[in-house]
Amino acid sequence: MKRIYLLGDVDTVSALRLAGVDGVVSDADSVARDLQELLERGDGAIIVVTRDLAEKIPETIVDVNLNSPESVIIEIPCIDDTRGFGRSIIDYITEALGIAV
Repeated sequence: MKRIYLLGDVDTVSALRLAGVDGVVSDADSVARDLQELLERGDGAIIVVTRDLAEKIPETIVDVNLNSPESVIIEIPCIDDTRGFGRSIIDYITEALGIAV
């Protein structure tokens, strides 16, 4: 069964864990390794990454979104991100999938 995973800070992971989303607490130094481990599991259909961590690995995110038939990576703001979503979730999905929804 395919799953949704979150890669982010402890507060965001804890908040979304309450909604049933499995998460991995990560930081700028380990985000690339943690993302690779999630991808190697093979059961992550959607991997949500907080914006602060996504900014550390933009090339990897683009590569996965363009070349992986199994997974898509979506960037979201973390709990304390003052910039907010800025765009609707549909915009994020459209960008990640490369199709109009």
